[in-house]
Amino acid sequence: MAEYNHRYREVYKGIKIDIKARSNKELVAKVEKKKAQIDRQSIDGNMRLRDFCQLYLETYKKNNVSASWYRDLNRIAGKLVDGVGNKPVGRIRPIEIQRFLNSCSHLSDSSIKKIYDFTNQICKELMLNGSTDYIFNLNVPSGKKTVPGRSLTVKEQDALLKAIVGHRGELFVLIMYYCGLRPSEVAALTWKDIDLKRNILTVNKAVKKDGTVGGTKSAAGVREVPIPINLSTVLIGHRKSPFSLVCEQANGYHTKSSLRKMWASIRKAVSLELGYDFDYRLYDVRHTYCTNLERAGVPINIASRLMGHSDISVTSKIYTHASDEAIEIARKCIDVGNLVGKSESRNA
Repeated sequence: MAEYNHRYREVYKGIKIDIKARSNKELVAKVEKKKAQIDRQSIDGNMRLRDFCQLYLETYKKNNVSASWYRDLNRIAGKLVDGVGNKPVGRIRPIEIQRFLNSCSHLSDSSIKKIYDFTNQICKELMLNGSTDYIFNLNVPSGKKTVPGRSLTVKEQDALLKAIVGHRGELFVLIMYYCGLRPSEVAALTWKDIDLKRNILTVNKAVKKDGTVGGTKSAAGVREVPIPINLSTVLIGHRKSPFSLVCEQANGYHTKSSLRKMWASIRKAVSLELGYDFDYRLYDVRHTYCTNLERAGVPINIASRLMGHSDISVTSKIYTHASDEAIEIARKCIDVGNLVGKSESRNA
C-alpha cells in the first residue's frame, strides 16, 4: 500500500478538503485541481459511479420523466455500474465503458440504444463536471436482429375472426384488429374511453411493464380512432360502467403472461381453422390494421396518426410490406403485353 507523507486539510467555499500525497509537488497539484473543481462546481473524481448515476438521475430525470421510465433508467444505471464496476468516476477509462456496451450485444437494438443513450449522457456529465480528463467517443454495438412485424393475409384474417368468436380474448383482438391499438393500450382501456354515439375510441394511457397504468408510448400515442360498425356492434353487447376495464381478466389488468396464454390459445384455434401452423404474434394484428388502411387507400399521414406513431417513417415501413394483392395489382398494371399493345396503338 502506498504511503502518503504529505496531507492538506481545509474548508474551501464551505466544502471540506482532505488530500494526501506522496510528495509536496503532488500535493500542491491535487489541491489546485480540487479547488478548480469546486470553483467550477464540478464533481469530485473520487465519487463512486453508483453515486454519480443516482445524482444524475435525481437532478435531471426525477419528476421530469414518467415513473415507469425513471424505474427503467435506474435499472439501466444498475447495469452500467455492474458492468464497469463501482469505481471512482475519475478512474474510469473509455475502453471500460465501451467494453460494457459491447457486452450488451445479445440484447435487441432498441434495448441497446436505451443503454447507450443513458451511458453516453453519464459520460458527457462526467466531462462537463470535470470529473474525468478522458473524452468518451462511444460506439453503439449491433444487437440481435428482431423478427420484423408481419401482416396477416386476407385468408388468415378471415380464419382469425372466425376462430375468436366466443373466445375469452375475442374483444381484445377485435379492438386491435379494427382500431390498431397496441396490446398495452387495449389493456388500459376503460368504457369511458369509448363513445358509441360518435363511434370514437380515445387512447390516452397504457399498462406498463410493472403493471401500473401510465401515459402512452409517446405524445403521438394520445389519439382518437374511429370504431368500425363491425366492432361497435360487439362493444354494445359488452358495455359496462364507465370506469370498468373493457378487457379485464380475473385479477384486473392483463399482463404479459396472461396475454401470452390468451394468444397461444387463439393461435391454436386459428391453426386448426387454416390447416397449418399460424405462427403470428399478437402484435402482428396491429400491423395488419395498418396494412388494411393502406389497402383501403388511407393516406399514410392519416394512418400514422391513427397508429399513434411519433414518426411517419415507422408507418412507411409497414406500408411498404408488399401483400399478395398488391403484387397481383402491380402485375396487371405493368403487364408487358398490355404496355406493348398500348404503345403500338398510340403509334398507329
